[in-house]
Parts: sequence; structure tokens; C-alpha cells
Amino acid sequence: MLCGAETLSLRFGLTMLEALANSITVTIPVEGLAPEESTSFVEARLNACGAHAPLFTKNALTLIHQASGGILRTIGTIANAALFKAFLAKSTQVEAEHVQSVVQR
Repeated sequence: MLCGAETLSLRFGLTMLEALANSITVTIPVEGLAPEESTSFVEARLNACGAHAPLFTKNALTLIHQASGGILRTIGTIANAALFKAFLAKSTQVEAEHVQSVVQR
């Protein structure tokens, strides 16, 4: 079983990966999460770490979903980086501006 984002399948067009691409027999595209599922995912991860107060504003969560396309790994990456940006700014909540600064880099 080989799992990966759509960009992985695009890389199979490279000559050096042609043999691997030829051995893939089934491809199943997976849709990203819905906006409310993205929010639930971030909140569940924060709760698992012991956070009880809402650390992300609604606008920040909306922007995370839009930027990630609902892809779990990307949601986590953006959320982690935005949380760090908020920490560096000594902010008590992750605001949309923190997410925006992560997405723009």
C-alpha cells in the first residue's frame, strides 16, 4: 500500500519513478475534511495535549481549513506553525494574522 498526497502521484511522471508508477494498480482519491471537521481535528489535538481554553480564533481555524484544503497533515503543519508564531508574539490566542504569516511563507 502506498499513500500520499496528489503531489506524490504527479511525481510519478518522472522517468526515474516510472517503474514504481507502473506497479500501482488502484488509485483512490480522498477528499479533504469539511470545515467543521477541520476545526474538530485541531480542537481534538489540542485537548489531547491538555489544552482547555480555545487557543485558535474562529477566523484562524477558517483560514487553516482554506489553506490546507482539509488535508489532515497540512492542517496539523499549519496549526503547529501558527501556534508557534502566536507564542513568539506573546499572544494568548492564535489569530488569523498568525496563520496568514505561516501560509504566505
